[in-house]
Amino acid sequence: MSSIRWSRGQLLAAVLFVSLAWIWGGSFVAIELGLGSVPPLWFAGLRYLLAGAVISAVAAASGRFRPRDRAEWLAIAVVSTFVVAGYHGLLYLGTASISGSVSSVIVSLSPVLTTVAAGMLLAEETPDVVDGLGLLFGLAGVVVIADPSGGDVPLSGVVLVFVGVALFASGSVGLRTLDVGLPPAALQGWAMLLGSTVLVGAAVIRGESFPAGVASGASALPFLYLVFGAAVVGYLLYFELLSRVGPVRVNLVAYLEPVTAAMVAWAVLGRAPTATTATGFLLVACGFVLATVDDPLARLGIRDSEEIVHSDLSENGSVEVHYAD
Repeated sequence: MSSIRWSRGQLLAAVLFVSLAWIWGGSFVAIELGLGSVPPLWFAGLRYLLAGAVISAVAAASGRFRPRDRAEWLAIAVVSTFVVAGYHGLLYLGTASISGSVSSVIVSLSPVLTTVAAGMLLAEETPDVVDGLGLLFGLAGVVVIADPSGGDVPLSGVVLVFVGVALFASGSVGLRTLDVGLPPAALQGWAMLLGSTVLVGAAVIRGESFPAGVASGASALPFLYLVFGAAVVGYLLYFELLSRVGPVRVNLVAYLEPVTAAMVAWAVLGRAPTATTATGFLLVACGFVLATVDDPLARLGIRDSEEIVHSDLSENGSVEVHYAD
């Protein structure tokens, strides 16, 4: 029997990968806890305002930070509008009425939506029947979780999070069309800062009360965790993994996040995962395999192929920006 030997670098990458999955999975529970005392758009806006300042400082100290041309400014505008403001605004609004664990399962649909959107919107991408099946499996998973026939999960919350994920996919595909040389940390920092101002403006327009005590009381620990744990430490781990294993593998962390989110919710809130949520996650995971893996039938030995199966995540725009929460 042959044994698998890992180098120190591979072992370190595995440890970093699992750590990132726990950090970002736990962020969904932190969002749920914080929303118990802080209005959603203020919570998201203040979180990314502070996190953006820290990430921007790190980016400025480690390399080029200032955008050089119109394409880089446009990339920042796309990410800040669709990914930071649009996605997170709707994620926080939706999670105000559903659990963080359920939100994490819906969010894990993002690679599927991004792959299908790229196939429909980009000339060089051609969707096929398997991509369509992947989308159907993913949507079926969301429907199972929502249980429109009268389950305990509010449909409005599910719809808000799903639309947010669709905005994330749109922003990811839009970013694919731009030739951008801005370092990832700089892009993240700028997008967080600008996106947070949109979120704060939306909070004011919506009439949300300013949460003067967001960093104190019941919301303090979740808020500080989201800023310094999920955002600062999480993205430092993400950038390190990006350099070690590449964008395809590192973004597979999205499919561990629902599992870790459920485990954290169980440990912190005493809420065990439900069979409905687990079923929905399995359907979404099947959709992911169908939509993002090249020729899954060949991988299973059903179709002849000499090519090694690879993920298409790096080719549809979803890997340049990853926001788990």
